[in-house]
Amino acid sequence: MIHAADYRRRAEDCAKRAEEAQDDFHRKNFSQLAAMWTEMADKTEGRAAAAEIAEQAERAERQALDDALTTIKNARAS
Repeated sequence: MIHAADYRRRAEDCAKRAEEAQDDFHRKNFSQLAAMWTEMADKTEGRAAAAEIAEQAERAERQALDDALTTIKNARAS
């Protein structure tokens, strides 16, 4: 799997090539490629962030259930 940092490096390379291009055709194409790689990085980071948020929510829910079960067990033991 390609990570967002890899996409960003590719975007930087394309942006540099766009600046160095000798004609408008290549400048435009490299600029478009840089934008595409940046978009891919943003999307990858967004998915990673969404997955982390979902995982945190799942852990919190699991902890809440464990706490509730402990409370019930303690109440029965009393």
